[in-house]
Amino acid sequence: MKKNTQINTGINSWMEALNESERNRILNASETLTYNKGETIIKQGTLASQILFVEDGIAKLNFQTGERDTTFSFATNGDFIGLMCSFVKKRLEFSAVAITNTTVRIIDREVFENLIENNGQFAVYVVKLMSELTNGVVHTLITLSHKNVNGAVATLLLTLSRLYDSGKLQIPFTRDEMADALGYSKESIINTLSAFHQDKIISISGRNLEILQPSALVLISEKG
Repeated sequence: MKKNTQINTGINSWMEALNESERNRILNASETLTYNKGETIIKQGTLASQILFVEDGIAKLNFQTGERDTTFSFATNGDFIGLMCSFVKKRLEFSAVAITNTTVRIIDREVFENLIENNGQFAVYVVKLMSELTNGVVHTLITLSHKNVNGAVATLLLTLSRLYDSGKLQIPFTRDEMADALGYSKESIINTLSAFHQDKIISISGRNLEILQPSALVLISEKG
Protein backbone atom coordinates (compact mmCIF):
# COMPACT_ATOMS: atom_id res chain seq x y z
CA MET A 1 0.00 0.00 0.00
CA LYS A 2 1.39 3.40 -0.90
CA LYS A 3 0.18 6.99 -0.80
CA ASN A 4 0.07 8.94 -4.06
CA THR A 5 1.81 12.29 -4.34
CA GLN A 6 -0.30 13.45 -7.30
CA ILE A 7 -3.93 13.49 -8.30
CA ASN A 8 -4.82 12.61 -11.88
CA THR A 9 -7.50 15.21 -12.53
CA GLY A 10 -8.24 13.60 -15.88
CA ILE A 11 -9.44 10.44 -14.14
CA ASN A 12 -10.65 12.18 -11.00
CA SER A 13 -13.00 14.57 -12.81
CA TRP A 14 -15.22 14.67 -9.73
CA MET A 15 -12.49 16.72 -8.03
CA GLU A 16 -13.19 19.65 -10.34
CA ALA A 17 -15.91 20.68 -7.87
CA LEU A 18 -13.26 21.00 -5.13
CA ASN A 19 -10.82 23.84 -4.55
CA GLU A 20 -7.10 23.24 -4.14
CA SER A 21 -7.29 23.03 -0.36
CA GLU A 22 -10.11 20.48 -0.52
CA ARG A 23 -8.24 18.40 -3.07
CA ASN A 24 -5.25 18.34 -0.76
CA ARG A 25 -7.51 17.15 2.06
CA ILE A 26 -8.66 14.26 -0.11
CA LEU A 27 -5.07 13.44 -1.05
CA ASN A 28 -3.90 13.48 2.55
CA ALA A 29 -6.86 11.41 3.71
CA SER A 30 -6.49 8.71 1.08
CA GLU A 31 -4.07 6.12 -0.15
CA THR A 32 -3.87 3.79 -3.10
CA LEU A 33 -3.81 0.04 -2.99
CA THR A 34 -3.06 -2.16 -5.99
CA TYR A 35 -4.86 -5.48 -6.17
CA ASN A 36 -3.53 -8.33 -8.28
CA LYS A 37 -5.74 -9.95 -10.90
CA GLY A 38 -8.22 -12.23 -9.16
CA GLU A 39 -7.80 -10.60 -5.76
CA THR A 40 -10.87 -9.56 -3.76
CA ILE A 41 -11.26 -5.79 -3.30
CA ILE A 42 -14.52 -5.96 -1.35
CA LYS A 43 -15.92 -9.04 0.32
CA GLN A 44 -19.69 -9.31 0.35
CA GLY A 45 -20.97 -8.59 3.83
CA THR A 46 -18.22 -6.17 4.93
CA LEU A 47 -19.07 -2.77 6.43
CA ALA A 48 -19.33 0.28 4.16
CA SER A 49 -16.68 2.30 5.97
CA GLN A 50 -14.61 3.88 3.16
CA ILE A 51 -14.99 5.47 -0.26
CA LEU A 52 -13.39 3.41 -3.02
CA PHE A 53 -12.45 4.83 -6.40
CA VAL A 54 -10.84 2.95 -9.32
CA GLU A 55 -7.83 4.80 -10.73
CA ASP A 56 -6.58 2.00 -12.98
CA GLY A 57 -7.84 -1.42 -14.00
CA ILE A 58 -11.11 -3.32 -14.10
CA ALA A 59 -13.10 -4.95 -11.30
CA LYS A 60 -16.22 -7.06 -11.52
CA LEU A 61 -19.07 -6.53 -9.06
CA ASN A 62 -20.73 -9.75 -7.93
CA PHE A 63 -23.83 -10.67 -5.98
CA GLN A 64 -23.84 -14.08 -4.33
CA THR A 65 -26.99 -15.99 -3.41
CA GLY A 66 -26.46 -19.52 -2.18
CA GLU A 67 -23.86 -21.12 -4.42
CA ARG A 68 -24.48 -18.79 -7.36
CA ASP A 69 -22.17 -15.83 -7.87
CA THR A 70 -23.49 -13.42 -10.52
CA THR A 71 -21.57 -10.54 -12.08
CA PHE A 72 -23.97 -7.60 -12.37
CA SER A 73 -21.60 -4.75 -13.24
CA PHE A 74 -18.01 -3.65 -13.80
CA ALA A 75 -15.97 -0.79 -12.37
CA THR A 76 -13.23 0.74 -14.49
CA ASN A 77 -11.03 3.83 -14.57
CA GLY A 78 -12.93 6.78 -13.09
CA ASP A 79 -15.63 4.71 -11.35
CA PHE A 80 -16.53 4.64 -7.69
CA ILE A 81 -17.18 1.21 -6.18
CA GLY A 82 -20.31 1.03 -4.05
CA LEU A 83 -20.74 4.78 -3.63
CA MET A 84 -24.49 4.33 -3.16
CA CYS A 85 -23.86 2.15 -0.09
CA SER A 86 -21.00 4.12 1.41
CA PHE A 87 -22.99 6.53 3.57
CA VAL A 88 -24.90 3.99 5.61
CA LYS A 89 -23.33 1.94 8.36
CA LYS A 90 -24.54 -1.31 6.89
CA ARG A 91 -22.90 -4.27 5.25
CA LEU A 92 -22.26 -4.26 1.52
CA GLU A 93 -24.46 -6.72 -0.33
CA PHE A 94 -21.95 -7.33 -3.13
CA SER A 95 -18.30 -8.19 -3.68
CA ALA A 96 -15.71 -6.59 -5.97
CA VAL A 97 -12.93 -8.65 -7.55
CA ALA A 98 -10.06 -7.38 -9.71
CA ILE A 99 -10.07 -8.94 -13.18
CA THR A 100 -6.93 -7.05 -14.12
CA ASN A 101 -4.30 -5.58 -11.82
CA THR A 102 -6.37 -2.76 -10.32
CA THR A 103 -5.37 0.36 -8.41
CA VAL A 104 -7.99 1.70 -6.02
CA ARG A 105 -7.91 5.00 -4.12
CA ILE A 106 -9.25 4.42 -0.62
CA ILE A 107 -10.67 7.65 0.83
CA ASP A 108 -11.52 8.39 4.44
CA ARG A 109 -15.32 8.52 4.53
CA GLU A 110 -15.51 11.23 7.22
CA VAL A 111 -13.39 13.61 5.13
CA PHE A 112 -15.52 12.87 2.06
CA GLU A 113 -18.71 13.51 4.04
CA ASN A 114 -17.32 16.74 5.47
CA LEU A 115 -16.64 18.04 1.96
CA ILE A 116 -20.23 17.22 1.01
CA GLU A 117 -21.50 19.15 4.03
CA ASN A 118 -19.41 22.24 3.31
CA ASN A 119 -19.27 22.40 -0.50
CA GLY A 120 -22.70 22.71 -2.11
CA GLN A 121 -21.41 22.25 -5.66
CA PHE A 122 -19.65 19.05 -4.67
CA ALA A 123 -22.75 17.82 -2.80
CA VAL A 124 -24.94 18.34 -5.86
CA TYR A 125 -22.39 16.50 -8.01
CA VAL A 126 -22.34 13.52 -5.62
CA VAL A 127 -26.16 13.38 -5.44
CA LYS A 128 -26.42 13.39 -9.25
CA LEU A 129 -23.71 10.75 -9.54
CA MET A 130 -25.40 8.51 -6.99
CA SER A 131 -28.71 8.91 -8.83
CA GLU A 132 -27.08 7.87 -12.09
CA LEU A 133 -25.41 4.89 -10.44
CA THR A 134 -28.66 3.82 -8.78
CA ASN A 135 -30.55 4.07 -12.05
CA GLY A 136 -27.87 2.04 -13.82
CA VAL A 137 -27.84 -0.70 -11.20
CA VAL A 138 -31.63 -0.93 -11.06
CA HIS A 139 -31.78 -1.20 -14.84
CA THR A 140 -29.09 -3.88 -14.81
CA LEU A 141 -30.76 -5.91 -12.06
CA ILE A 142 -34.15 -5.73 -13.77
CA THR A 143 -32.74 -7.07 -17.03
CA LEU A 144 -30.11 -9.37 -15.52
CA SER A 145 -32.25 -12.50 -15.46
CA HIS A 146 -33.09 -11.99 -19.14
CA LYS A 147 -29.56 -11.27 -20.39
CA ASN A 148 -28.15 -14.07 -22.52
CA VAL A 149 -24.50 -14.76 -23.29
CA ASN A 150 -24.57 -12.42 -26.31
CA GLY A 151 -25.73 -9.52 -24.15
CA ALA A 152 -23.20 -10.31 -21.43
CA VAL A 153 -20.26 -10.48 -23.84
CA ALA A 154 -21.38 -7.31 -25.64
CA THR A 155 -21.58 -5.49 -22.29
CA LEU A 156 -18.08 -6.61 -21.36
CA LEU A 157 -16.62 -5.53 -24.72
CA LEU A 158 -18.26 -2.12 -24.43
CA THR A 159 -16.86 -1.79 -20.91
CA LEU A 160 -13.37 -2.55 -22.20
CA SER A 161 -13.79 -0.03 -25.00
CA ARG A 162 -14.79 2.60 -22.43
CA LEU A 163 -11.82 1.73 -20.26
CA TYR A 164 -9.32 2.08 -23.07
CA ASP A 165 -11.24 4.93 -24.75
CA SER A 166 -10.76 3.15 -28.05
CA GLY A 167 -12.47 0.69 -30.35
CA LYS A 168 -9.12 -1.05 -30.80
CA LEU A 169 -7.67 -2.77 -27.76
CA GLN A 170 -6.08 -5.87 -26.32
CA ILE A 171 -8.38 -7.93 -24.11
CA PRO A 172 -6.63 -8.11 -20.71
CA PHE A 173 -7.77 -11.61 -19.79
CA THR A 174 -8.16 -15.12 -21.21
CA ARG A 175 -11.35 -16.75 -22.48
CA ASP A 176 -11.48 -18.77 -19.24
CA GLU A 177 -11.32 -15.55 -17.21
CA MET A 178 -14.02 -13.97 -19.36
CA ALA A 179 -16.21 -17.01 -18.76
CA ASP A 180 -15.62 -16.80 -15.02
CA ALA A 181 -16.39 -13.06 -14.95
CA LEU A 182 -19.63 -13.44 -16.88
CA GLY A 183 -20.86 -16.73 -15.46
CA TYR A 184 -20.93 -18.65 -18.75
CA SER A 185 -18.90 -21.57 -20.09
CA LYS A 186 -15.68 -21.01 -22.00
CA GLU A 187 -17.27 -22.61 -25.06
CA SER A 188 -20.20 -20.16 -24.95
CA ILE A 189 -17.80 -17.21 -24.79
CA ILE A 190 -15.73 -18.51 -27.70
CA ASN A 191 -18.82 -19.21 -29.82
CA THR A 192 -20.24 -15.74 -29.12
CA LEU A 193 -17.01 -13.97 -30.02
CA SER A 194 -16.78 -16.05 -33.20
CA ALA A 195 -20.36 -15.16 -34.14
CA PHE A 196 -19.67 -11.44 -33.55
CA HIS A 197 -16.57 -11.78 -35.73
CA GLN A 198 -18.43 -13.58 -38.52
CA ASP A 199 -21.16 -10.93 -38.45
CA LYS A 200 -18.44 -8.27 -38.74
CA ILE A 201 -19.53 -6.62 -35.49
CA ILE A 202 -16.00 -7.07 -34.20
CA SER A 203 -12.67 -8.22 -35.53
CA ILE A 204 -10.81 -10.46 -33.13
CA SER A 205 -7.53 -12.36 -33.29
CA GLY A 206 -6.28 -13.84 -30.06
CA ARG A 207 -6.58 -11.01 -27.55
CA ASN A 208 -6.51 -8.25 -30.19
CA LEU A 209 -9.97 -6.77 -30.64
CA GLU A 210 -11.49 -4.08 -32.85
CA ILE A 211 -15.12 -3.03 -32.53
CA LEU A 212 -16.37 -2.50 -36.09
CA GLN A 213 -20.05 -1.79 -35.34
CA PRO A 214 -20.35 -0.16 -31.90
CA SER A 215 -24.05 0.63 -32.39
CA ALA A 216 -24.79 -3.04 -33.06
CA LEU A 217 -22.86 -4.02 -29.94
CA VAL A 218 -24.84 -1.51 -27.86
CA LEU A 219 -28.11 -2.95 -29.21
CA ILE A 220 -27.03 -6.50 -28.35
CA SER A 221 -25.99 -5.36 -24.88
CA GLU A 222 -29.38 -3.75 -24.28
CA LYS A 223 -31.57 -6.42 -25.86
CA GLY A 224 -29.47 -9.58 -25.42
